[in-house]
Amino acid sequence: MTSPMPQHTASATPSGSAFRWEAKPTGFGSEIAHVHTTAPDGRLTWLDLNTRAPLVHRALITLFTEAMQETSDAKRAGRFLLSLWSPSQYTLDLNDLGFFGQELNFACRHVANFIIACQVNFRQIVTHSEMEPIIAAWGDN
Repeated sequence: MTSPMPQHTASATPSGSAFRWEAKPTGFGSEIAHVHTTAPDGRLTWLDLNTRAPLVHRALITLFTEAMQETSDAKRAGRFLLSLWSPSQYTLDLNDLGFFGQELNFACRHVANFIIACQVNFRQIVTHSEMEPIIAAWGDN
């Protein structure tokens, strides 16, 4: 029996930036109703917690950008990315994510939903060189 839930597959690009990947709908993916993909000010919207590659790409950029800032959310964003990169080495208390503002909260949810729905490993969509600044900034904290 096939699941009524939309299913997607992702293929990471082995060369170049791993932020470029392609999500291919399979199964019931073509039956998904169109939902507005951005809020009027360009932020991610809560209704789009799905596996559309452009939204996940924007979510990753939001998280990586925040992790390299000097804000109260930077460490949380960095630790979230590290926990996806190496869960056994960088643990994360999911309760910490509740302190994020709406934009970062949505970004975390988009990325997590993509990983879960597509059954991909974070290392398939992000390269070590992209993670190096995050590891340097938050890896020992």
